[in-house]
Amino acid sequence: MVIHYFTNGFNKSFTAEAFGTTTTTVRKLVERYKQYGEEGLKDKSRRPRTSPKKASSELEELVLALREKTNYGVRRIAHLLKKEGIKIGRGGVWKILWRNGQSQPKKKLTIRRTGRHYYNPLAFDPFAFLQVDTKELVDGDTLPSEVYLHFLELKKKNLPMYQFTCIDIRTRTRFLAYGQEKNFVNGWLFIILVVIWLRAFGIRVHIIIQTDWGEEYGGKSQRKLAMMNKVLAEFDAELTRIQKGKKEQNGYVERSHRTDDEEFYIPYGSEIKDAGTQFAFAYSWLRYYNTLRSHYGKELDGMTPLEYLKTIMPEVDDKMVLMPPIFLDKVTAYSEVKGGYHVCGQYNRTPCLPQQ
Repeated sequence: MVIHYFTNGFNKSFTAEAFGTTTTTVRKLVERYKQYGEEGLKDKSRRPRTSPKKASSELEELVLALREKTNYGVRRIAHLLKKEGIKIGRGGVWKILWRNGQSQPKKKLTIRRTGRHYYNPLAFDPFAFLQVDTKELVDGDTLPSEVYLHFLELKKKNLPMYQFTCIDIRTRTRFLAYGQEKNFVNGWLFIILVVIWLRAFGIRVHIIIQTDWGEEYGGKSQRKLAMMNKVLAEFDAELTRIQKGKKEQNGYVERSHRTDDEEFYIPYGSEIKDAGTQFAFAYSWLRYYNTLRSHYGKELDGMTPLEYLKTIMPEVDDKMVLMPPIFLDKVTAYSEVKGGYHVCGQYNRTPCLPQQ
């Protein structure tokens, strides 16, 4: 239409005004039309002839290989490359992935992808809000067949195949224990041991412990809940539960179980042979998770849980994040059974601990 106006006697100023543009644009279109005809009126690429800051093909291949191998996000890939001495920002990583159609990580099946956040970790002091849950290691939905069958054999040998997990939502510090049975005695003992451990290292904040409605944490029994809170009150702590049917409210601990599978049980599960190797691998994993493994939540941004904890509580003892992964059944074996009731289920202040 611009060319039509101009070639029918209207000058550049009138044509520009008629189409709400500038005389420079009109002149450019006219010159293109004279030189190339209608082909010259098509939009041309504005891509620069040279891109001195563009990543090299070697770096691009490295980023794509990391994404393929790990499925890590932009922030984590950039952090890993930085640790290797390769300077590239998150934007650079994203551009490489975007050019290759991989700007979004492959989505994995998780619990209710609602995108809702029920708790703001920054609203709590370290260890003021703990999430607790139990993971069954013999899980055919998450483990490869060879590891799954191996864990079945270990279970037949009476190795503890239930993992009791506690995570602090502020720092992502985790505590683990194992049990042969997923029962109330082991669940209650695990909670008490974590609280005592924190108090022994000088953690003085009021502690809220959140669990699901599993029988190992009291189930529907209001009597057990009242008993647990009566004992926990002596340690300035309390037990609460998620809303029924909303596992996403325990999202931090649930998500950490997926990390267990991906980075611990799948690659190393087949090397667990007996109780000794199970404890050694579990303790090594816990130590790595809390003190060496970088975390990429917005507030941690590549720091380990211990490093982040030190930014808030520099005086804390490093050993606090190294609670050994206790085998709960061995501890409860020391307790007595009186009148058909386990002492851990009695209304008393004394936690179920070894007598000697």
